[in-house]
Amino acid sequence: MITLPQKRRRLAQGLVFLLVQALLFLVSVGQATAAKWDLSLPSLANTYKDDFMIGNVMNPNQTTDDELTAMFKHQYNLVTAENDMKPQYLSSAKGVYNFANADTLVNWAKAKNIKVHGHTLVWHSQSAPWLTTGEDGKPLTRTAAKANMEEYIHKVAGHFKGKVISWDVVNEAFDGGTGIPTDWKSVLRKNSPWYIAYENGADKKKGESGADYIYDAFVFARLADPGATLYYNDYNETDAWKREAMALMAEDLNAQWKKDQRNADPNRLLVEALGMQAHYWTANLNVNDVEATITRFIKAGVKVGVTELDIPYGSYSKQHTTPLTKEEERFQARLYAQLFKVYKKYANSIDRVTFWGKADSQSWRGQGSPVLFDRTFAAKQAFDAVIDPEGFLEAN
Repeated sequence: MITLPQKRRRLAQGLVFLLVQALLFLVSVGQATAAKWDLSLPSLANTYKDDFMIGNVMNPNQTTDDELTAMFKHQYNLVTAENDMKPQYLSSAKGVYNFANADTLVNWAKAKNIKVHGHTLVWHSQSAPWLTTGEDGKPLTRTAAKANMEEYIHKVAGHFKGKVISWDVVNEAFDGGTGIPTDWKSVLRKNSPWYIAYENGADKKKGESGADYIYDAFVFARLADPGATLYYNDYNETDAWKREAMALMAEDLNAQWKKDQRNADPNRLLVEALGMQAHYWTANLNVNDVEATITRFIKAGVKVGVTELDIPYGSYSKQHTTPLTKEEERFQARLYAQLFKVYKKYANSIDRVTFWGKADSQSWRGQGSPVLFDRTFAAKQAFDAVIDPEGFLEAN
């Protein structure tokens, strides 16, 4: 039997519960209201219209968000598919291709007059196993893998011909270097399925090796879509060994292409640009290293792309997980300002700067608050720093 005091106690508890739920609802409504893009802010794309394109990533399901797409059109003039143009999403099996999601994004971009960068054709990760591996789970032979690559690039780059302005042809092929290499092939990722397959049947007497997949990928891409600018793309590009390896590779492959009978335009490079992913950390970003990388790539005769820029607070070994204080925001913003001073300095050689995430809540490294807009879509100090790098540094 429940006594009157017990009833009163339960009633009070119920009222408290309802009150808490109401407060939580109001908070959630407030957050939803606060999470709104401000279209009155200066445009990043317009700010740098005389320097280089400004891009960001999108997913096909985001193209139906009117507020988000209005912001994107206002701030950016270039889009990269975050995932939907990677091999595993386009082809699940030999002869099987599904372009539906990628087409949604490309068609949206065309309607908005936003250019599209293709990411990526050949990669050791997020790839389609059939390209390099047999049904028995063993690596394909060099001949079989090359035929699959040619088919895949012809089909994919051919499908998007005239719809994308550029491609990351090969992504992240280098790994494990320390000292400055004199032979770029010595620091390639030897456990890449592409490298392993190309090594399987390579004629060493003819100078063949697993490294040859990179040249083939660029040639197939050039033949499939002659109008697209061809990139090699990698991370930790400011490490001295990788910077040199990327430059040496571009120089070597471009020299090889000069003599290739398939080359219909000897005055045009094969590897036309080197992509700096620019996934940095506030704790160890040295802007002098960024400038050194840019100047080395320019020396190699190619253009430069900043392809996946973000700067989460902290370091890889000590990652930051709480919202940034104003002082932490200012520290991060100063790094963005320093970067963009360098980018502006070399604007004649930089095609584009693409951010990898529109807001901290939409970033793959979101816990470190890495990009220009916070979780409520409000502009951070980093946004101001990018809009006016010199002014921000002078004031901060």
